[in-house]
Amino acid sequence: MNVNVLSTHENKLLDRKEVEAEIAFDGATPKRADLKQAISGKIAANPDFMVLRKVASSFGKKSVKITAFVYHSKESLMSIEPVHVKVREGFMQKPEKKKKEAAPKKKKV
Repeated sequence: MNVNVLSTHENKLLDRKEVEAEIAFDGATPKRADLKQAISGKIAANPDFMVLRKVASSFGKKSVKITAFVYHSKESLMSIEPVHVKVREGFMQKPEKKKKEAAPKKKKV
């Protein structure tokens, strides 16, 4: 895989680095874990503190554009990222939905 970092921005308010990159590959689109490893190797970051917020591929191209957020600690990642992203990245289990209690049925007269 060929990694090309397009831009990086240090967001001090949210305690993270925002990275936009383009990754060229051969064959099928790589898995998210492989993309995280490729980006972390290029920017020297810990993949355990990285979240891929956007992975966009175009039809017919062998490349993807990625928006990744690299946090400085796991605590800041867990407090800032929404639940669906933490579930997708494997940081937490999908929460159970609460079942509604059945309302008592009214009898017809």
